[in-house]
Amino acid sequence: MNKVLFTVPGEPCPWTVWTRRGPKPVGFEKMEAWQNDIQAAAIQRCGGKLLWAGMVSLEMDFFRGIPAWAPLRADALEAWIQRHIIKKPDWLNYFKAAEDALQGVVIANDSLVIEGHGRKWYTRDGPYTRIIVKRWPWID
Repeated sequence: MNKVLFTVPGEPCPWTVWTRRGPKPVGFEKMEAWQNDIQAAAIQRCGGKLLWAGMVSLEMDFFRGIPAWAPLRADALEAWIQRHIIKKPDWLNYFKAAEDALQGVVIANDSLVIEGHGRKWYTRDGPYTRIIVKRWPWID
């Protein structure tokens, strides 16, 4: 097996810093919960075994849920998406949080990631994240 793909249901959460002084920020707690969901999905997909201790590539698609108050008409919804997709958080902060969650579960360490691709989308299908991990050399 040179590639593994799995999905994680739920709203993606961006990487958040906690300086370990004072209580954990709400954003940090949400990120930790999402990371636990990623680890659970990875363990279920990979049988609980560390897959690779070598170089890997990560590809991630972050599908955010469209709020109920967003327009329903297709043209108005497209305009809404164009306005909101470029707002924070950026895809890289989602990527960093998910990459950290994969350590010790799918990959030995995030320093082994030598290539990464990410995208942020909106969907009415419910929020989720799709993650693809490829072992180097890239063989499909």
